[in-house]
Amino acid sequence: MDVQLFRIDDRLIHGQVVLGWAKPLKSERILLCDDEVSQSEWEKELYCTCVPDHLQALVCNVDETTTILSTKIKAEDKTIVLVKDPKVVMDIVNRGYVPGSVNLGGLHFSDHRKKYLSYVYLNDEEIKQLHWLLDKGIKIYCQDVPTTKALNVLNVID
Repeated sequence: MDVQLFRIDDRLIHGQVVLGWAKPLKSERILLCDDEVSQSEWEKELYCTCVPDHLQALVCNVDETTTILSTKIKAEDKTIVLVKDPKVVMDIVNRGYVPGSVNLGGLHFSDHRKKYLSYVYLNDEEIKQLHWLLDKGIKIYCQDVPTTKALNVLNVID
């Protein structure tokens, strides 16, 4: 069973996710998957304060996320999953959960990253990771907000 939105966004929970995606999708839950954030009570609280009361917010590590996605989430649960980079998606896939599609919604400028779109900057390793995910049969598309056109990642990076 797949989730509503499985999104790579290095900002994790922020206004574009909460208002731009969760609101029009009528989401019920946001699942933030990050090993480091899940270990910090301060960071977990910080991210969860960005989520309105009508949305459940969960912050989990990769193992917990994989278990939840594999056994507890159904499509009708209206869940958004957020990860910060393609490597986290690879880790989840290697643990047994394969999303049907992944939204590449925001990887921003940093050293050694090349600009592909105004909201997608990638380094060579991230390109390899995206190809690995594509080889697993996962559809990957670039789209920052639901009102813009979704672009096949291959048309963007190749």
